[in-house]
Amino acid sequence: MMTLSEVRTALFARLPSLAGKRNRSTFFWVVRVAIFLVAARFVILASSKRAFDSDDFNAAGQWNVTVDEARAQALARRANNATLGFGEIVYISLPARSDRQDAMHLIASIHGLNLHFMPGVDGESVHPKSVPDGGSQLRPPELGCWRAHANAWRRMLASRQETMLILEDDADFDVNVHQIFQRISMQMQHNSLRVEPPTEREIEAAPYGLDWDVMYLGQCSDYAGPRKDLSMVFDDPDAPQRARTHEHFVAMMQSLGVYGKAIGKTRVISPSYGPVCTLAYAITRRGAQRLLLNFSYLGLSTAVDVDILNKLQDGSIRGYTVTPPPFSSFRLNNEKDSDTVRQSTSEDGENQKPEKEEKDIGNIAGTSLNIRNSARHAMLVNLDRLNWEDYERAIPKNRESNAVVVQATDASEVAVPQFSGTPEEGKEASRQAGQAPLYEVIDSSDEVPAEVPAENTDAASSSSSVEQSADDVQEEKKQVDAGEGQQQQQQTTPSTAAEAKPAEENVEQQTPSSQQDTVAKIEDAPLAIAS
Repeated sequence: MMTLSEVRTALFARLPSLAGKRNRSTFFWVVRVAIFLVAARFVILASSKRAFDSDDFNAAGQWNVTVDEARAQALARRANNATLGFGEIVYISLPARSDRQDAMHLIASIHGLNLHFMPGVDGESVHPKSVPDGGSQLRPPELGCWRAHANAWRRMLASRQETMLILEDDADFDVNVHQIFQRISMQMQHNSLRVEPPTEREIEAAPYGLDWDVMYLGQCSDYAGPRKDLSMVFDDPDAPQRARTHEHFVAMMQSLGVYGKAIGKTRVISPSYGPVCTLAYAITRRGAQRLLLNFSYLGLSTAVDVDILNKLQDGSIRGYTVTPPPFSSFRLNNEKDSDTVRQSTSEDGENQKPEKEEKDIGNIAGTSLNIRNSARHAMLVNLDRLNWEDYERAIPKNRESNAVVVQATDASEVAVPQFSGTPEEGKEASRQAGQAPLYEVIDSSDEVPAEVPAENTDAASSSSSVEQSADDVQEEKKQVDAGEGQQQQQQTTPSTAAEAKPAEENVEQQTPSSQQDTVAKIEDAPLAIAS
């Protein structure tokens, strides 16, 4: 069969002779060629399963725009911000799954991401009248999933952002997530799959362009469309190793022409056709409008991820897919992996207990495919601390000096000996040094010493005096409790006892307000530094 170029060559070769002979068949030849070209165009469009549009005769895929490399790199560096270059990152989680929410905020904080929590929806709470046409046969978990994602689309439309990244609460990603998305941004700015040229707004401020509705970044399975020639392959040193790449994505890359050692070193961007799951995907403002139109206003026929797949295949929605995906689901391989399966309890009986008798070690045993360096696994190392080993390394034992210099209240430097004994030995050492433990210095405002020893008679005789140290009060109180006060009373001379009696009377005659003032002044007195 002759190609279009051969037909045109043959036609133009015969035109001079036809014109010279003024043959009537010239007109018919021109008509036949025109019909043949139009028919060929329709055949090509039909094979790609795209809707015919009159503008396709001037397809923008032929445009030649030279992207300024410096501007492209500057724009790609926006992927290093807290939202990976998107307007916002949200994650959907049922309010009861606080364990997953803790994990999401942990890994986000370590890698400098800013996430916004979107409450998941219990399908049982969806009112029957709010279910889209055709969605009455959906199970409650499927209804809840649809409603939660629809709420995220509404949030997008209510904001002033142009893009949004939507995650689910079991997402995991590579520790070099910023570098990965910077490379994706560079590819999307040099996109050879576009059917329309980028606007100046996209070139200036859209790291991933805006010519798409949905961008799949965390699908659980996928397959390419009939146009295998539509793909962009680029190097990525953070791509998952071949052994850690799921067979779904290996097969897809091979169908797009990536084989051998290139799998494990590259990623592919292609038109979305068969993605399943909504673990991680981005949307544009126009995409949010189309999603809400097709899967709420017009109806819902099945689970939301499958419904989106159907619309991608019939051309109602335009999407791009990154393979292997930069996001993956973190799996514990137990009942916690699903929000639709009830976790078994002891009341379920012995027959429903798991066969394994091994100890459940939870998140430590979790796994993530399609990721070279899991952020959740790296978090365990990132936040690991060996405090006492650090002390042994930084401050070795038996060093020459065992004192530190602290700033005293009078701005002079005082050497304070360090104590390394038991707490009880520390209390005893404090008492012997005339210091009381900090928690014993402050008494209740209702307590007044019942007896003031002779050596402090002068200080006790004046209720307004603050010269008496709080440490002395506590020292004498401890001595009385230990029986030492009784021995002191026996050794006190009559004259001394007589001098002490007026002080006791003076204490008893204090008014409640004066007692409180005295205690307050004692509490405000400078505290000694306890060892």
